[in-house]
Amino acid sequence: MDIKKPTTAYEAWLEGKIRLIDADLRLAHQRMAQSPFPFLRATFYRWVQLWPQVCPELATAPAVLGVGDLHVENFGTWRDGWKGWAKA
Repeated sequence: MDIKKPTTAYEAWLEGKIRLIDADLRLAHQRMAQSPFPFLRATFYRWVQLWPQVCPELATAPAVLGVGDLHVENFGTWRDGWKGWAKA
């Protein structure tokens, strides 16, 4: 499996959404190369692309709003446009 082409495409897409810092991107690539766990965590976009081919019977399941990487290491807050919890 070639991970370079999907990674380049993902990073180009991401660059259109946020400013990427070259030094941080190099560090991310170094960490991805260190062991399977950081690699798999950092390449979630590729597994999303492959999911329909690997599990076609599950790819047609109803869509749900969910968080796929929720654990204590990722605990934090973020701002977005959704105001579901905010009181008017």
